[in-house]
Amino acid sequence: MLNSARKTNTPATGSLPLPGIRESDVCFDLLTRYVEDYAIILLDADGLVRSWNAGAERMHGYLAIEVLGRHFSCLLPPSNSAYPQAMRQLAEAEQSGRHAVEHWHLRRDGSRFLADILLIPLRADDGSLRGYAKITRDLSHRKRLEDRFHQMVQESPNAMIMINGAGAIILFNRLAEAMFGYPSDELPGMRIEQLMPERFRNRHGQLRQSFLRRPEARPMGVGRDLYGLRKDGGEFPIEIGLNPIETEAGPMVLAGIVDITARKQAQRQLETALQEKTTLLNEVHHRVKNNLQVIISLLSMQGQYVREDGARSVLQDSQARVRSMALIHQLLYERHDFSKVDLGEYLQRFNQLLLSSYGQLAGGVNIELDAPTGLACIELQRATPCGLLINELLTNALKHAYPGGQGTIWMRLARQDERHALLIVADHGVGLPAAAPATPHASLGLQLMPMLAEQMGARLETLDNRPGVRVEVSFPVFGAGEGA
Repeated sequence: MLNSARKTNTPATGSLPLPGIRESDVCFDLLTRYVEDYAIILLDADGLVRSWNAGAERMHGYLAIEVLGRHFSCLLPPSNSAYPQAMRQLAEAEQSGRHAVEHWHLRRDGSRFLADILLIPLRADDGSLRGYAKITRDLSHRKRLEDRFHQMVQESPNAMIMINGAGAIILFNRLAEAMFGYPSDELPGMRIEQLMPERFRNRHGQLRQSFLRRPEARPMGVGRDLYGLRKDGGEFPIEIGLNPIETEAGPMVLAGIVDITARKQAQRQLETALQEKTTLLNEVHHRVKNNLQVIISLLSMQGQYVREDGARSVLQDSQARVRSMALIHQLLYERHDFSKVDLGEYLQRFNQLLLSSYGQLAGGVNIELDAPTGLACIELQRATPCGLLINELLTNALKHAYPGGQGTIWMRLARQDERHALLIVADHGVGLPAAAPATPHASLGLQLMPMLAEQMGARLETLDNRPGVRVEVSFPVFGAGEGA
């Protein structure tokens, strides 16, 4: 029959007259002829097919001559209930004026597809029922997308829950069931607020509506601790990512939920370990500072038994060097930051210690210091050689720049650029001795300075200040990196 129909050019669409219905209506004729995305079928009062459009042929795979005159239940999957079910749909359409439902339909090749159907009763001028219009939309593509989406949700490594605008749970995966302790038959339709502690529930409705007004993918509760509530009443910390989804049923929200209990426990353990380490380091620096202070005291006591001025001066210089190291540990102990030392603060504190240490020697010498705090910091491993270098620069200037005991020493800390700082110590005194610093007759301080500059990664330059001496130390600041 199929081959003979095509040989005689039987049209894909066709109709049989419905008594009392004028089929010459132009709009309906155009609709049935040219609409291919929808199956538009006319049924008589008994449910027999009387009209079959191109969309019906494409959707079901039947030619018009194959279905005209047959009961439309032949389009449903074959079963003993197909005919009664079809008649119930007609009865509901006649009673209510329309009947809309999603239902499985059958193609000619035996495959099934989900269809959105609308049945509308057709009446004559006198109000008597003459038939029905059946409009069908193939939901196969949407069903495939929904199945794929559901599969993705189920296979997600995180718990996933989708809610509608009213906050009712529409979709969830197995991880969400396990996380919150609910069986699968209890979650559908449940309010999302039931999965959170009571103290969060009052505000959640407003937050949800605010999100739906400006939907965008983002984490939920930034800066706040979020908790979930299991069915047994137990609370647990969570992180939530929100994703807006537009559906035919309106806007939805898909939430990805992660139980961060293990992470919180690990974080607490790290914080405890860090606190213990901080306490230990603090105690270490405190003890080192105290031990160095003991050494300073011993050197001071030893100096009282030394009668030679040269030996006493050597002990005094040793005290200053130990004091420069002790101050490093004192600042670390006070600031509880063991990664760096603020050189501005160090210079201010060291200046006071040095003047008090050298007492009468420094009485007529004025030190003008320009070293703001917070301007430049240096790493802990370079702080000790830096402190010793500063000590050598100042003590040399104090002891040798002004033999008459009167004069000014200028000390300035400045930033050269983002990665480097510059320390300048200058005077207008007698200048450097005639012998070069590298000769065996050079003082210990002059011999130490190049070594200390190398240890702290600095460039040391000694200039003739005419009169006096100007020493410039350029060095990388904290965080500048190895290649600075």
